Amino acid sequence: MKKQYNQLLNESNKKRSNIYYQLNQLTEITGLSPRMLKYKMLKVKDKYESVTNLLKKEGRNWQIHHSIINEFMPINKRKNSNEKNYDWKSFVSWNPYKNYDCDYHFELIKEMKSNLPEITIKYTIELDGRGFNHVHFISDASVPDIKMMVDRVISKYFSWYEISYQVSKINNKYSSISYTQKAPVKIGTL
Repeated sequence: MKKQYNQLLNESNKKRSNIYYQLNQLTEITGLSPRMLKYKMLKVKDKYESVTNLLKKEGRNWQIHHSIINEFMPINKRKNSNEKNYDWKSFVSWNPYKNYDCDYHFELIKEMKSNLPEITIKYTIELDGRGFNHVHFISDASVPDIKMMVDRVISKYFSWYEISYQVSKINNKYSSISYTQKAPVKIGTL
């Protein structure tokens, strides 16, 4: 039964992007020492031992798929944090049905930041398939707090039928950070 499950899992994972990291490359991403990464590797190796598309050994090096990097993230808050291992909690996206320029979206982000000045926001403004600007940002605010603030600002400038937006909890920090850097017109941190 477990063998069939692992075969199905490997088949479905073949369609994923083929972005792999070696263990020594995770030091910069996680902020952990090589020794701590080796300890975490022991657990990850057992967990993904038969899922060869996510974790495989080539020679003496482990090839770690980008989707399981979250397994290596630190549990406790780091003294030397960077944007990749920072304690991001919420992910926000909005896309109006009409086109607004980049500066208009930036003003909305600044207004949200002014409503909750103690939080940190890492934002990106990018173009969608129609050529319209839209926004993604990650924040260290809790989902209820950021949702209340986003609802207030968005409803101030848009009717419910003029925009779609989403506020959600971050499940995979590394993927969320990568997503905010995929194709920016404007990017920054407030």
